[in-house]
Amino acid sequence: MCAGIVLASAAAARALSSFRFFEVLDHKGQDLHFVVRGAQPTRNIVLVTADDKALREFSELRMFWHMYYAQAIKAASEGGAKVIALDVAFGVPVDKWEPDYDRTLGEAVASSAAPVVCGFVAGLDSTQNGAIPINMFSAAMGLSAFVNLSADPDDFIRRQELIEAPSKDPADMPHRSMGLKIAEKYLGTDAVYQDGSLSLAGKPIPIGSDRSIIINFAGPPGSFPRVSLADFIAAARAGNKQQIRDWVAGKAVLIGPYSDTTLEDRSDTPFYSALGGQRWTTPGVEIHASTLRTILQRDFILPVPEWVRFAALLAVGIATIGIATGLATGPAIAWGFVELLVMLVGTHLLFLAGRILYTWELLAGATICLIGSIIYRFSTAEKRRDLFRKAVSLFVGKQLAGSIDTTEDIALTGQRLNVTILFTDIRGFTAFSEKLCDEQGPEALVKLLNEYMSQMVAIIVRYGGQVNKFIGDGILAIFSDDDEGAVAGDHAIRAVRCATEMVTAPSQFSTGSGIHTGIAIVGNIGSADKMEYTVLGDTVNLASRLESLNKEHHTKLLMSEATQVALQNQVETVHLAAVPVRGKTAPINLFTVASLVAPAEPAKAVVNA
Repeated sequence: MCAGIVLASAAAARALSSFRFFEVLDHKGQDLHFVVRGAQPTRNIVLVTADDKALREFSELRMFWHMYYAQAIKAASEGGAKVIALDVAFGVPVDKWEPDYDRTLGEAVASSAAPVVCGFVAGLDSTQNGAIPINMFSAAMGLSAFVNLSADPDDFIRRQELIEAPSKDPADMPHRSMGLKIAEKYLGTDAVYQDGSLSLAGKPIPIGSDRSIIINFAGPPGSFPRVSLADFIAAARAGNKQQIRDWVAGKAVLIGPYSDTTLEDRSDTPFYSALGGQRWTTPGVEIHASTLRTILQRDFILPVPEWVRFAALLAVGIATIGIATGLATGPAIAWGFVELLVMLVGTHLLFLAGRILYTWELLAGATICLIGSIIYRFSTAEKRRDLFRKAVSLFVGKQLAGSIDTTEDIALTGQRLNVTILFTDIRGFTAFSEKLCDEQGPEALVKLLNEYMSQMVAIIVRYGGQVNKFIGDGILAIFSDDDEGAVAGDHAIRAVRCATEMVTAPSQFSTGSGIHTGIAIVGNIGSADKMEYTVLGDTVNLASRLESLNKEHHTKLLMSEATQVALQNQVETVHLAAVPVRGKTAPINLFTVASLVAPAEPAKAVVNA
C-alpha cells in the first residue's frame, strides 16, 4: 500500500507539471533560485545605454538618434571594442524628415573596424524591414539578428530562442538571435545547426526542442557595467579616447534603451519584484547581454534528466510516507520540516551546479503523498483501534472497553455495584483431562475445552452478562444493571436463566454453577504496569462456595436466598436446605431451579400373599 501511494504521488506530481498552473509554479521556484543566488560576476560585456540621462541630454525624438548611434559605433570601434551590437529596431526610414541620417548610420556600420550586429524584429513584413537602409546594410554583411524575446506562459523571460527553424530552402540561412550573433562575432566563428543540434567554436550549445536555452541571468537589473550614451558621446566629442578604451577595449558593446521611467523594451525576468515596481523589470539589452554571457562563459542551466526527476519524486515520496506513517504527530511535524529544508537546499545546490530540479514539483509530490499517507494512516489506525477494542472486550470485557472509550483513560479505579455473580465449573474435569491427554494428547484437550468455553460464553453473552475471567476450567461472569440492554433489577433473573441453560446444554462435560446476588467492588485492580479488571467482595466468595456445594448436594445449580428473592417469582425455585458456609456465622439457605430437580420415584406397591 505504501509503495502504491509513493508511485501514485510521483506519477501525479509529474502529470500535474504539464498543467499551466503547476508549470508556472515550477517557473516561480526556478526564479527563487536566481534571487537567492544573487548577481554573478561578468566580464568582457559592457552596455552603452539610451537611458534617462541621454533622454534629457538629447532633445530629438529617439527615432532620430541615428547620428548619436553612428558616433557611438565609431567611438567604440576606435576604442578597441571586439564586437558592437545595436539593440535598436528601426521601423521606418527617416530620410524624408532628416536627409542622410539613414545613410550615415549605415556607413558607420559598414566602415566599423569591429563588426556591428544590428537588430530587427522577426515576424514583421520582410519588405518593410528590407526597405530600411540599416537593415539592408546589416543583412548584406551578415550582421543582422532578431531581437525578439521568448516569453513563458506567465509572460516572464527565462529562455531565449537562439536560431530560427530552418526553411525548406537550403539557401536560406536561419536568422540568429542577438545573443548568438554577438557570440559568433566575438569568437570569430559561425554557429553550426544540424540535425537539431547547435554548436559554436566546436563546442555544443544545449538547446531544447524549440532551439532555445535557459538564460543564466547575471543578476537583477544593473548587474552589467554600463555607460550612459550621453557620457559616451560626450567623451567621444571631447576626444577622450583613453576613457573610451577603458570602457570598451576588448569587450562586447551592446547599445540599447535602458530607461527607468518608461516601460519601453522592459520585461519581467526571474529577478522581477512586485514590490520594486517597473525598475525591477529588465531592459531588453540586458537580457541579450545575459544570453551572450551564458553562451560565452558556457554557464548553461539544464533540467535534470527525466529519470533523475522521477527518482527524486520517489525519494521524496518514500521519505514523506515514512515520516507520516512511522512517527507520532510531534516528531512527524519536525521531520517534515527537515524534509522540506532538504528539498529546498538540495534543489538550490543543484541549481548552483547548473541543473534544475523543480522544487514545486517535489513539493507537489510530497503533498500528494502526505495526503495519501494520512488517509492510509487513519484507515489503518481505525483498524488497529477496532482490533484493540475487540482485544480489550475479549480479555477484560465489554464494560471496561466501553469505559476506556468514554473516559479515554486507564486508571486504578473501582465502584460499588449491586451485581449477581455466576460461577461455573466442570465436574470431574481433572480425571477427564488426564485420561484424554494420555490417550490423545494435550492438543485434543485444549481443542475440546475451547469448544466448550465458546459454547458457554455464547450463552452468557446472549443473556447480557460479562465474562470476567476464566479460572482453569471455570468461568466467572458478572450480571448487573450496567449490562447492555439490561432492565433495572433484572440481573438476577438473567443470571439464573443463563446458568440453567449452561448446565443443561449438551456437552461432553458436566457443568455446575453457583449464583449469589449482592454488593461487590468492580474495577481496575493492580499497578500502573499491570492491572486487571475484576470483581471483589463477599458476594464473589459466596458464589464460588455455592458452586462447590453442588457435588455435595448432587445438584447442577445452587443459588443463595438473596438471588432467589431477587427473582421476584419469575423463576420457579426449590428450597433444598440451610447449610453452614465457611466465613458465615448463620446457615445459608440453598435454592435451585425447580426444573433441574429430578422427580421422586413413585413408591412400589407391596402385595401381600
